[in-house]
Amino acid sequence: MTSRGRVRSWEILGMEGVIDSEDTPGGSWTPSGAVAVHGLPVLTPGEEVEFEWQPQEEPRYGYSFFTVRAWPLGTEPVPQSSRPTFGAWDIAPDGTVTEVTDLDRDEPIRLGTWSVGVVSMWNGEESWGVIDSEDTPGGCWSFFSALHPDEVIDSRSGTGFDIGGGVSELAVGEQVDFEWEPAVDQDGYRFRAIRVRPRRETPPWRIQRFDG
Repeated sequence: MTSRGRVRSWEILGMEGVIDSEDTPGGSWTPSGAVAVHGLPVLTPGEEVEFEWQPQEEPRYGYSFFTVRAWPLGTEPVPQSSRPTFGAWDIAPDGTVTEVTDLDRDEPIRLGTWSVGVVSMWNGEESWGVIDSEDTPGGCWSFFSALHPDEVIDSRSGTGFDIGGGVSELAVGEQVDFEWEPAVDQDGYRFRAIRVRPRRETPPWRIQRFDG
């Protein structure tokens, strides 16, 4: 279904937000992959948008509705084929966003280092925490999305997903395998988790893909 709504909030670090409308009481959870614009796929709190949505079989992150596609009111949604398939942006503490190009890099960025660590902190309300290991002195920052299955994490097409099951939080003291990358300043940490895999048994994931 398509409705008109207003952006309630947008989390720049988590790249997700919530859209309110009369048709989606309680709000519609909106991932960055659903934002049909050129460039950085974000929305601005307070702005009016048109958006396509559908109900979720089970509430996810506290919301009963999922945004499939959203775009600013008065504009046309950018087709999936016209959106960048990848991109990187530097987000300053004041919220200023700058696109990063190859010319901005003084040296190759090291990605994909796997380590074993222990969860030292987890904020359930904000869905992020810290993993300690010898390879990441000072701690590695992790958002709940690092727990998502590889199919979701590795997607670079802007595809949206409705995800159920699985695990969305970590327990302090538990041991995990995690893949990390260096970060200039991720909430005060110099390392950021790409994916995290708890060693305990977890429920299977249920994934539904929404192509733009």
